[in-house]
Amino acid sequence: MNDLFNINRFTRLFVKHTIEHYKSYLMSLTVLVAVMLVGGGFFLYMMDVPIDTGFQSGVFVSFLLLSGTIFTSTIFADLGDKKKAVASLTLPASQFEKYLVAWLYSYLLFVIVYSVAFYLIAYFAINIKHFPGHPAEIINVFRRPLIEMYLLYAFLHSVAFFGAIFFDKLHFIKTAFVFFISLAIFTLINQFILSQLLSKNVAATVIFGDLRVMNDGRDININITQQEDSFLLCLLTVLAVIIWLAAYYRLKEKQV
Repeated sequence: MNDLFNINRFTRLFVKHTIEHYKSYLMSLTVLVAVMLVGGGFFLYMMDVPIDTGFQSGVFVSFLLLSGTIFTSTIFADLGDKKKAVASLTLPASQFEKYLVAWLYSYLLFVIVYSVAFYLIAYFAINIKHFPGHPAEIINVFRRPLIEMYLLYAFLHSVAFFGAIFFDKLHFIKTAFVFFISLAIFTLINQFILSQLLSKNVAATVIFGDLRVMNDGRDININITQQEDSFLLCLLTVLAVIIWLAAYYRLKEKQV
């Protein structure tokens, strides 16, 4: 029998995980749907024009990134409890199979369930109230730029996934704290390096993002092109894969 992956063993583990956690997952989904329904109903009541696709996209991305990372940070919560951790780590399955079950639930299945739930809620919200002269339009979650948000979520998911394994308690808070502190430090370093290379006063800029330079009292904005934007997404995807791999090897260490 393959020590790394066995389909029968993996299937039993997946079923076991589903049976043990489906109630909490359904409760989390119910809360998420309720929040989106209440929020969507409030904005629908306040607005006198249909909810446009730009607003829908903003809500879709915001809820995806926030709810997804929160959910991911709890996926290895059992490892923070000594009694549950012993049972989980001694379960007759490989660490890769345990890792894969958690990854499937927190990334692939979450994205699918969230996208379907959001689409149904958006469809309901748009069609429940009619605005004469304003045709209702719903976003397509499988087209750019929304499809790119799945890659951004992959990167944030990998960070939350690693934090869920690395930390024993308060996974989301600790991971978010480390992430934003690291982002601030790298942003300052990036600003300093660009200022030295250009010999100009470079305003604060996101790494690999648009650049704002002060030149003789004038602001000069240098925007990245669509090709460079695609390169950034590819870079985030590569970073996500690297962090996923790091999370796997971190999980392997916990079996000792």
